[in-house]
Amino acid sequence: MRRNLAGLQHSAQFRSNAALEKAQNAIRRMQTEEQPIDFRTVAAVSGVSTAWLYKTKPMREYIMKLRAGSSKPVAENSGIDRRLVSQERVIATLRHRIKEVEAKNKELKEQLELAFGQLAARPSNDKSARRGHVHDVQDRNKTKKPLDDYR
Repeated sequence: MRRNLAGLQHSAQFRSNAALEKAQNAIRRMQTEEQPIDFRTVAAVSGVSTAWLYKTKPMREYIMKLRAGSSKPVAENSGIDRRLVSQERVIATLRHRIKEVEAKNKELKEQLELAFGQLAARPSNDKSARRGHVHDVQDRNKTKKPLDDYR
């Protein structure tokens, strides 16, 4: 049986790149939120192991440099005002909510169309749709009570 070493190496490289990207994104997010950066918090936020962070030399050096406090947060490095970052977060949250509401609205419209279709397909009866309504109920005996019963 022949081994697929090239495929295994490609898969390992792909996983390593994905983990590196997750860790970098987590560090950026932690900097903008001004959270303390160390190996455990980066591992928890990014979903990679602390062993992998220690083993990967560029990530280890970068986290140690950030942990020492020699780097300023991203908002200060890039000149972005904190208010702008906050506004962007609010806008992103609102856009997400709009998408959720639009999806729910679409689902409800589809359900309404289905219900109208079922009502239209239902065979029509001469019976009233108002079950048990006072004006639809007829007296079974169709006899009037004498006035003496009310006294």
